[in-house]
Amino acid sequence: MTEPVSLAAVGLGRWAHQLARQYTELDSIELATCFTRTPEKRDEFASKFDCDQDESFEAALARDDVDAVVITVPNDKHADVVEQAADAGKHVLVEKPISIDIEDAKRIEDAVERNDVTFLTGHSCRRVGGIRKMKELIESGDVGDVSHIEAEWANERGLEIGADNWRGNPNKAPGGPLIQLGVHQIDNLQYLLGPIKQVFTYGKPMYTEVENMTMTQTVLEFESGQQAYLGANWTSPGVFFINVYGTEGVMFYDLDFANWSNSEDTDKNSELLLREFEEWTEDPDERKLRDIDVEMPIKNHLRDEFAEFAQAIRSDDIDPEVDARAAMRNVAVVLAAQKSADENRPVEVDEILEGA
Repeated sequence: MTEPVSLAAVGLGRWAHQLARQYTELDSIELATCFTRTPEKRDEFASKFDCDQDESFEAALARDDVDAVVITVPNDKHADVVEQAADAGKHVLVEKPISIDIEDAKRIEDAVERNDVTFLTGHSCRRVGGIRKMKELIESGDVGDVSHIEAEWANERGLEIGADNWRGNPNKAPGGPLIQLGVHQIDNLQYLLGPIKQVFTYGKPMYTEVENMTMTQTVLEFESGQQAYLGANWTSPGVFFINVYGTEGVMFYDLDFANWSNSEDTDKNSELLLREFEEWTEDPDERKLRDIDVEMPIKNHLRDEFAEFAQAIRSDDIDPEVDARAAMRNVAVVLAAQKSADENRPVEVDEILEGA
């Protein structure tokens, strides 16, 4: 039996608890220790998940029984923490986004390559059963040639943001909901149709006292020539959907956002509908459509990403699905969208990548 990968959890906020609840159920993962600067948070996490705790990050990295680090510190701290972990020879899984700017993303990529450690960014959304099934139907040609995708991810977080909240600061949360929510859909879009070439974004703060955008709409063009629309906002109850429009069929995917954190239940509460021609005739008025409820695989998107992380560490034959370069391109799309909104013009993604 392959020896389990021993983890140190670094950053112990709400999401760290959600992740630990999933990866501690894997035989391939063992939680050794945890660290955050607040002793009370360390005590709570260590007690809940029956692991050790360390009083400094350096102490956690010095442990011989730690193979890898899972990082859920604030986004703008990712590069410093990842670089330190990689330089200590530890493998790294960092929660999305990889960073809030391209310079930090490149620092992370350089540190990972320099130290030859396994690295994965936690874009777990592409792992849900509905997205996997949509990818399968696109690649099989069952929906014909895809011309357009529309996607939305929204929640009410912007209605709660105060003036001192980091989400309200465009320097710490560029693009507002785009860097927190939309980046998931950006990863999904590039997973489904390949690299995004250009974006045009309109957004502004609404129903808030902060200067950052809380509502955005983005039109995206892929290198393939296909197009997409992405809505990301912090001004409504939770919504997640993706609709794919093909020449022979349309897919409508709806995920119940209330079950996002409980990843064992996410797919059980999602729906994928395929609308296709039941009968094709030369007369458009006589063509008939039918709707089919598509059976999706039942996945556990959070547990699956950690299972892959452990496999990639223990096997030379497996590469992480979302490596530093893929995650960097997701952030580049967000930053292109921010620039587009600021300058009221289309922005090429390569303008961001090459300008760093």
